[in-house]
Amino acid sequence: MIPILGRRTIVRVALACALGVVCWYVISAVMASNAEATVARAATDGASGATNLLLQNMFNGILFGLLLALAAVGLSLIYGTTKLSNFAHGEQVSLGAMLTYFFTTGATVSLPFLPVSFSIGLPLLVAAGLAIALAAGSGWLQDRFLWSKLRRRGVTNVQQMIVSIGLSLAMVNLLVMWFGQDSRRLITSVPVKHRIGAIQVSTTAIVSIVISLVVIVAIAFFLQRTRLGRATRAVSDNPALAAASGIRVDSIVRLVWILATGLAALGGILLALYQNGWGPDDGGALLMIMFAAVTLGGLGHPYGALVGALVIGFVAEVSTMWLGSDLKYATALAILILVLLIRPQGILGKAERVG
Repeated sequence: MIPILGRRTIVRVALACALGVVCWYVISAVMASNAEATVARAATDGASGATNLLLQNMFNGILFGLLLALAAVGLSLIYGTTKLSNFAHGEQVSLGAMLTYFFTTGATVSLPFLPVSFSIGLPLLVAAGLAIALAAGSGWLQDRFLWSKLRRRGVTNVQQMIVSIGLSLAMVNLLVMWFGQDSRRLITSVPVKHRIGAIQVSTTAIVSIVISLVVIVAIAFFLQRTRLGRATRAVSDNPALAAASGIRVDSIVRLVWILATGLAALGGILLALYQNGWGPDDGGALLMIMFAAVTLGGLGHPYGALVGALVIGFVAEVSTMWLGSDLKYATALAILILVLLIRPQGILGKAERVG
C-alpha cells in the first residue's frame, strides 16, 4: 500500500527522527568514556582546521542513507504493487554500477559469450545515462517475459520469491563471468575535497546528495500529483478495485518494474562512487540492508523506505566509531529488530487487524 503523504505521516517521521536523536544522545553519553580516546586519535589536523570524527560519520551516514534509499524505494514499490519480495534487486544495483564501468572505462572490454574485444571510454555522465536506461529496460524485459506470465498463471508470491532467488544467482554469476570478482572503480582520479566546518566533503558527495534529493522529490511528486502515480497507489491499495475502475493493472506494474530497476541502477552508480569501487556481488551483500530499510519504514511504503534507509545508513556509519566497520550492518539490523518489537508494522506502516 502506498498512502498519501499526509499530516499524520509527517508527524510520525518527525517523532521517529526526534526519538532517534534522543536515543543517540543517550547512547553517546553512556559510551562517551570509551569513545573519547577513539575520537582523539581519529581527529586529523590539517592546514585549515581539524576534522571531527563524529560529525564526519554522521554526515557519511546521511549520505549513505540517501544513496541506499534510491535502491530501497524501488524495492518497496515492487512489494507494494505485487507483494513480491524481489531477491534479485541487489543484482540490479550491481548491474547499474557494472554497466557504467563497461561504458566509461578505457580498458579493453567484451560482451558475454562473444569473443570480440573493444574499448568504449565514454564520459561518466553519458555512461551512467546509458546504464540506467539499459537497467530500466531489463526491468521491462523481466516483467514482460517472466513476472507477468507467472502472475497470469496464478503462481503464489512465495513461489515467485523463490524464482527471484534463482534469478539473483543467475545474474550474479553472469556479472562475475563478465567482469570478474574484483571491484571496479568508475573514476580513477582523486576526488576534490572541501572543508565545511569540522567535516570534509568531496565534490562527488555533493553531487550525489543533490541527485538523490532531486530524484526522491521527483518520485514523491510522481506518486502524489500525476495520474500514473495515483493509479500506482490505487493498484497498491487494491488491484481488483483498481482494475474494476478502469486502471490497466498490468501496465502499472510494468511501469513500477521499469522505475524500480532504473532507481536501483542509479543507486548502484552513486554507491560505487561513494565506496570508490563496486564488485559484481556487492549488490547481493547490500540486499539485506535494503530489506531492513524497507521493513523498518513499513512494507510497501516508499516514504517509509526513505526513512528506514536514512536510519539504517546513519546508525551503520556512526556505529563504526565504537564497533568497527565489520559490525556496522549488524548494528543496523539490531536497530531494526528493536523497532519491530515496539512497532511491528514499521515506522510509517499502518497496523492491520488480524482475525
